[in-house]
Amino acid sequence: MRDSAQYAWWLLIFLFTLLIVGNTAIFWSLFRSPTSRGLSGSNQRMGVEFQARYALAMEQLGLGRTVSEQVLEGALEGLDNAYAPYEATLYRAILESAFKTGDARKTLQALPDLPSESLSPTERRWQAMRWQEVFSKSLKPEQVPLLLETLPGAPSPFADELLKLALYQRAGDATQANALKQSLGRTAAWSVVLLGAIFGIVGFAGLAGIVVLIWYALTNPALPARPAPDDSPFVYDPLLWALAIFLLVMLNASALNPMLRGWGVDASSAVYLLAVLLPLMFLASLRDQPDALGQIRWFTRGWWKQLGVGLMGYAAYVPFLILLLVLTILVAPALPAEQTNPVGERVAESKTNLEWLWTFVQVVVLAPIIEEFVFRGVLFKVLWQRTGQVWLSALVSGYLFAVIHPQFLGGIFPITVLGTILALVYAHTRSLLPCIIIHAINNGLITLMLWAVAG
Repeated sequence: MRDSAQYAWWLLIFLFTLLIVGNTAIFWSLFRSPTSRGLSGSNQRMGVEFQARYALAMEQLGLGRTVSEQVLEGALEGLDNAYAPYEATLYRAILESAFKTGDARKTLQALPDLPSESLSPTERRWQAMRWQEVFSKSLKPEQVPLLLETLPGAPSPFADELLKLALYQRAGDATQANALKQSLGRTAAWSVVLLGAIFGIVGFAGLAGIVVLIWYALTNPALPARPAPDDSPFVYDPLLWALAIFLLVMLNASALNPMLRGWGVDASSAVYLLAVLLPLMFLASLRDQPDALGQIRWFTRGWWKQLGVGLMGYAAYVPFLILLLVLTILVAPALPAEQTNPVGERVAESKTNLEWLWTFVQVVVLAPIIEEFVFRGVLFKVLWQRTGQVWLSALVSGYLFAVIHPQFLGGIFPITVLGTILALVYAHTRSLLPCIIIHAINNGLITLMLWAVAG
């Protein structure tokens, strides 16, 4: 096992170099010739729909139509940046009709001549005629279900819901229209309440984090030179195979997906479970080693103490997170729009409660467990034992932790700081549980925030 550790080193150097060079090359190619600047199209669409939901929530919470209309104006203004002209105009007409703020027929007059994201000129003109006909002729309530089945698809699932509301309003079915509006409004109101609660938690954590950081700077608690000072600097090197296995599975996901789909398996879920289980099985196999590898304790101290340390660690991260997010927002207009957020993509793609629950489990349970084992329990520990430098090892392992998240400059700095803080928490506690708690809280709040925004 020890003889093979050098191959794990070289393999990891190659894989991380590949990730860094690949991400840098992609970023610069996008930066030099981007499709657009600032937020990605999916994020802009999420923002537009959140504003429309927010307008519904304002009505539901009894804050008045004036406030609702002001919020809706922001959604209408954002449509042109979020969609191609054809889809933006169609969505604008649906919003105007659903909220009774404009003349949908007038808005749709230019629809046949506008470029579309996916429709050919012939398809575009034919569908435009259908939309113009629906918004110009009188309707009866019993015609609405058939129309909804035969009309071309609206720009998004939420637009479909608003279209249903608009058609029942046009048909004069106040009972159906009010029931739909109340349902959409209640869902939107809960999303707004959840978002407010998240911001409140993060704000309180930020204030507590400032206190924690001041206390840490004043007390400057000492750390040992190495996790195993009486053993060789190379004693933990074989652990690196766990990280190598994790990276190899994740980097080969695109090659494994077609094969797994052919077997009728959900490819993304199966690959992720494989990336979780194989490294953990490898680490479990080392428990029978007679030397230091067999004496590793992943969890120490009492559960309540570890929970307290986890909460303090997350609080210490929040002030850095807020500052770095402000910096990211300031530089966002100069960044390529094609930056990706894997959590956001998974939340947006989850269409059923079961899919949403599985996404939550992946992001908030499985990811913290496996990533803390391989990055703090393995990579940081190996670097710390090798170099004897706690802060250097924490920073390097934090940066490499950020590299595996495909968010380019939109996420590299906050994730590096998060990884560094997680490593320092592990160095002080010698336990992965506080790190897993911090990681889970961070991912959980981000996922819930995205869910609230995406509805």
